[in-house]
Amino acid sequence: MKIKEKIYEFLRWLERYTRTDMVYLAKSGSWLILGNIVSTLAGLGIMVAFGHLVSKEVFGIYQYILSIAGILAIFTLPGIDDALIRTVAKGNEKMIIPCFKEKVKWGAIGGLISLFIAFWYLFHQNFELGFSLLIVALFLPLINSFLVYLSFWQGKKRFDIQNKYYIFYNIIVAFLLVLIIILTKNLILIILCHFLSLALAGAIFYKLTIKKISNGEPLTTTNCIRSKEKETISFGKHLTLMQTIATFSTYIDKIILWMLLGPISVAVYAFAERPVLKFQEIIPIHALALPKLSQSNIKEIKKELLKKFLKFFLVAALAALVYILLCPYLYKIFFPAYMDSIQYSQFLSIILIFSPFILLSTSFLAEMRKKELYILNLTTPILKIVLFLIFIPLFGIWGIIYSVLISQTFNGILTLYFFKKI
Repeated sequence: MKIKEKIYEFLRWLERYTRTDMVYLAKSGSWLILGNIVSTLAGLGIMVAFGHLVSKEVFGIYQYILSIAGILAIFTLPGIDDALIRTVAKGNEKMIIPCFKEKVKWGAIGGLISLFIAFWYLFHQNFELGFSLLIVALFLPLINSFLVYLSFWQGKKRFDIQNKYYIFYNIIVAFLLVLIIILTKNLILIILCHFLSLALAGAIFYKLTIKKISNGEPLTTTNCIRSKEKETISFGKHLTLMQTIATFSTYIDKIILWMLLGPISVAVYAFAERPVLKFQEIIPIHALALPKLSQSNIKEIKKELLKKFLKFFLVAALAALVYILLCPYLYKIFFPAYMDSIQYSQFLSIILIFSPFILLSTSFLAEMRKKELYILNLTTPILKIVLFLIFIPLFGIWGIIYSVLISQTFNGILTLYFFKKI
């Protein structure tokens, strides 16, 4: 007990210098970081299995299928997840049910589009892609919809429950996927296992969440009428609309690369990109900041937020440098078949420096500043897509990296400009 008191006193003392609620950060952040570390390790395990046991061509096709699924997932209204965090943080916890139903309903449109694409490939006798996209059509409406449980617990600031579920979710998915990769190199079976494991794990923890908050009573939409259902779903749709082009720009690079250079180039780039993105996700800035900022007046804490941003910026720059130095050794140990990905990954790691801008953009979301959010979520992705179309045909994989770095720089400058105008 005395140790806990000493730690508590130390964290409160530290707040004088960090100007941050260190008790909240230590309690909540430790769970979030633990969850992200497990997620990173699970992702690393999957990549190691692919890197050692599956050909580059099969992995490239796998990434192509996931890119199509990623674009179509926009129909599951991912913006509702952030809207749910905000409304649960304000005490409207029963919104989870209507949010889930809305995501499934709209997600069926994405599934239908995947079905049409699958039939097109089957008609042209490309059975590998055709059957893979039939699997996407079947599972797409459910996978992202089940994940509303993460947003619910984040809004409640119960990061312990959220990340216990998230940890087991990643372990289940990684275990099943690595197992199927060991047993078979068949792309269709790998795709089936990928989506089935995501749906199964998501369903388990969504049901556990509903059970915890229902207290044995039926938890239906009728219980949620007073819980600002219309406002939350409407705001979630606005956020989704804002994210549509951003989501498209996230996945279209691999599709363009596939069309121009084939699956092997997609595999090489994916192995350059994934470690950087996983490394970037370890510190959950958005997840920690949104519930807190949703309960604050941004104008009153603007100066403090800017100071925190500058400190995060220095830490992020150091993290990028560490990654660049360690990258060759990590690839030699874990991904020896993808040594040609190293130089791409090192240059791409510069995006880590832009991570602290998430703190500033989260403040726009907390205050429902739709104008700023629309501009940020439209201009940057449009610029990125235009750059992809210009640079990828000219420079191949380097074209993607140039496009990403230029668009990230533009986004950072624009975010800082809008934040200073608050």
